[in-house]
Amino acid sequence: MAGTTRILLARHGQTEWNLEYKFQGKTNTKLTDIGKSQAQALADRLASWPFEIIYSSPLDRAMYTSQVIARARNIDVIALPELQEINFGTWEGHSIKALQTEQRELFSKWRADPFFNMPPGAETWEKLYNRLSRAVKTILDGQQKNIIVISHGGIMRALYSVLLGFNPHKVWNNEISNCGMSGIEMRSGRPWLIFANDDLHIRAGEAGKNLPVWNE
Repeated sequence: MAGTTRILLARHGQTEWNLEYKFQGKTNTKLTDIGKSQAQALADRLASWPFEIIYSSPLDRAMYTSQVIARARNIDVIALPELQEINFGTWEGHSIKALQTEQRELFSKWRADPFFNMPPGAETWEKLYNRLSRAVKTILDGQQKNIIVISHGGIMRALYSVLLGFNPHKVWNNEISNCGMSGIEMRSGRPWLIFANDDLHIRAGEAGKNLPVWNE
């Protein structure tokens, strides 16, 4: 579609802390072997899509995922500090299941409305919104029309608000799978969500390589 900018958002592959249901936040965890396979599956799915640039969170789990995708096209990955995961303060490294019991009241409030009931020392919605707005400006100020952005579950949900105007009090209801991808089109400056949390390349095995990314 002439004049349309396509932004593909994707989450990094699986980490040990994903498996252990721990808050990762800005902690620099690495991918498991399964996570590396997921990154390759995402790269295979994207091999036929004419992306021109990749922006990534600088955290290892996102950078590894980005570099696997970039390798096939010999494209450099641009690390944007503003795309790193939310700082979860005192909860980083702690088990989600344990916190449900140990900090029942605060956890219940967080679960009901995460961006506005963060744990002690965590990032506020205002700070998160401001840094992601800077990231979006950097991404959209470029001349590229087919863009990949690799980040994190919390960041992708926040980007639904920053980019699409979704209600930040409700946006955590969106599932974000490891290496799941969402597609946004900018048409005359107006954003459209085309698809969300597409992870068929993970669930379909080898058949996932041949699945299209965008319908032309």
